[in-house]
Amino acid sequence: MTAQAVQRALPLILGEREQAEAARQAAYHAGLQAGHGEIIAWSYELAAWFALTEGRYHDVVAYTQAGQGHAGLTNAMVQLVLQQARGQARLGERRDVHAALDQGAKLLERLPKPEHPENHFVFDHTKWIFYAADCYTWLGDDEPAEEHAREIIAYHTRPDGSSNAPMRSANSHMNLAVIRARHGDLDEAVHHGLTVFGYDRKTETSLLSRAANLDRILSERYPGERLADDFHERYLNAHAALRRRTHTLAATRAKVYLPCRP
Repeated sequence: MTAQAVQRALPLILGEREQAEAARQAAYHAGLQAGHGEIIAWSYELAAWFALTEGRYHDVVAYTQAGQGHAGLTNAMVQLVLQQARGQARLGERRDVHAALDQGAKLLERLPKPEHPENHFVFDHTKWIFYAADCYTWLGDDEPAEEHAREIIAYHTRPDGSSNAPMRSANSHMNLAVIRARHGDLDEAVHHGLTVFGYDRKTETSLLSRAANLDRILSERYPGERLADDFHERYLNAHAALRRRTHTLAATRAKVYLPCRP
């Protein structure tokens, strides 16, 4: 299965970036050897995601377009098209973003309804809404962005208030924080921003990059405001904690692997 071939490349967690890239490349070469276009396509999609989290937006577009040449009519194809839209949104390419969103929606209509939409390697309408919310937020189209973000949060909220998709919920709250900050609603912006830190986040590096963007917006728009300072402090603490965990993980690996060298 495609999922088995690239599953190990998914966690961009703490200090595991190099390991994730090695697994992604292994999946790419396995796909080439097997002539399996969808595996190759997913390896490109993962490269595009790494580039997105690292701010290499032209690379996002290049990787996704390359992957589409291998994907065929698959879930990977839809995800590549929507990931392309995200990269183009970061570059401010409004017309291309809308074209990619439309293309993704049309492709999605041609695929069977998934039995397990929670699977990373499955694309459904809810994931389209999630990706579109990012695109609209980054383009500054605040009305559809807010509508989609709130829809995602509501869809994934359990009766007890927890989320069955913490990453999607956290990203959606971050989008709402940015939108509210742009509209002069500091209280709501900080509320949504701080909410993000309460989720169980499997890709903390990605969320912290978004938190850094919100921190910059708050600092520029609300200098000296206590709530903005509160978020700044919480962001710095989270960033410092991530660095400590990364350092600890690297040190642990050094102890494990160094004695095995010839």
